[in-house]
Amino acid sequence: LRFVLYKENIDTTTAAKDVVRMARLNPKRGIDYAGMKDKRGITTQFCSVYRMEKEQLLAVNKESANSNTAGGGNTSGRGSTIIKLGNFGYSSNEVRLGALTGNRFDIVLRNIDIGEVPDGSDKKQVVQQKLETAGKAMKEYGFINYFGMQRFGKFHDTHEVGIAIMKGDFEGAVNIIMRQKPDEFPRISEARKKWADRFESIDISKDENAAREAEMKCARAIQRDLGRFMNCEKSIVNSLSRKPRDYKRAFSSIAKNMRSMFLHAYQSYLWNNVASHRIESGGSTEVRVGDLVLVENKSAEKGGGGTSGLKGKAVKMVEEEDLTDSKYSITDVVLPLAGSKIRYPGGSAGDLFDELMKKDGICKADFARIGNVDREIALGGDYRKLICKPGDVSFEVKAYKDPVQPLLQTDLMKVKGVEVTATTLCSSKEEEDQSPTKNEGDQERNDDTIFGMVVGFSLPPSSYATIALRELTRRPTSSEYQSKLELSGNCERNIV
Repeated sequence: LRFVLYKENIDTTTAAKDVVRMARLNPKRGIDYAGMKDKRGITTQFCSVYRMEKEQLLAVNKESANSNTAGGGNTSGRGSTIIKLGNFGYSSNEVRLGALTGNRFDIVLRNIDIGEVPDGSDKKQVVQQKLETAGKAMKEYGFINYFGMQRFGKFHDTHEVGIAIMKGDFEGAVNIIMRQKPDEFPRISEARKKWADRFESIDISKDENAAREAEMKCARAIQRDLGRFMNCEKSIVNSLSRKPRDYKRAFSSIAKNMRSMFLHAYQSYLWNNVASHRIESGGSTEVRVGDLVLVENKSAEKGGGGTSGLKGKAVKMVEEEDLTDSKYSITDVVLPLAGSKIRYPGGSAGDLFDELMKKDGICKADFARIGNVDREIALGGDYRKLICKPGDVSFEVKAYKDPVQPLLQTDLMKVKGVEVTATTLCSSKEEEDQSPTKNEGDQERNDDTIFGMVVGFSLPPSSYATIALRELTRRPTSSEYQSKLELSGNCERNIV
């Protein structure tokens, strides 16, 4: 059974678990989806469940909290969790992880500050020109296809766990996951501190039995103090409460997708560093000798591996004669995600892979070894475009009064007949239609008018909208920065 999952203020993994619980599905089978959507977005995605009637899944819509709200972010609070299911239909194929051609984003930028407007200038026209220029630049030149910071976890340390696992240091990996983290709830911080101090009065080099006993007692004592979403920590503590000091077993108790996440974070860390070096040394517009270019990339339908893995992909190292013939463009250039089956670029970019791994105490052979240690998280590698050009770029510039009113009509708002009342000042569609935008609910623009922008674009799988937005706004997209911005007035007045 294939269906659409609509969610607000909840990530895909947690939403999937909630659907399983509310619809009373088999937890071992769960529901299948093609990709992860994070908590901060209002998202829709195709999912599937094996041999199920839609009536059983419709129970989710009845049980879901806040069923009467239209959503859309019209709140001055933290937002409500909303899960809705619809568009049911039977299919002979399940939805598989990675089996997607891309993602469509429609993103709201609120309280846009363009700086001082020259005397005598129309602020509306200045805003329109600046935003149009920024949108067209992103469409024409694209952006460096970095992995976003969410790839490295809330505390930006998942790649450190990956390094420890690559080195076979499971105790070190467990310690990084369990160590104290900043800005957590006091109960969780205290639990982490207890864990860090579990061997405080024991010489573990001389008394292994006492160390086991202390770890077992500590693990059992802090189990209930760990938060709902601390799945990795809870798996580790549960394992060590039964088999203390067996850190390899404890790490293996973490769900497969989470174990893989740590290693993928290290691949991403290497990729981001090498990508920066490649742009700094070779520029962002021209192909260089030693670059790798993707010369074959079969779709899943034609025998390829879809959006992940090496199946159906082939690369070539650029030579002098390729430059003479102008055979390739910068959008053909790829960098590898380190693994046992990929080819590395030539020149200084290839050298940097070796240098970074050496600094971390790792070599290329370790990527083959990890598959022998745990076949479920084997790292063959992959290739990723250096430059990403968004498709179907569109934008609308909005004027509004209420700092938290919806500027974009979500699917749930459409179903419930809730309209957007903000004024559209200009739209990229005007260029296509050569007709002025019709402003519904047009309002007088004065000093308390707030300007916003709804920007839309499509990205290939595994490309990050946060990175595209960073290029568009020239501002950080981290939650730490975004949480300090104001929805009206000087948006950056809290930024030091």
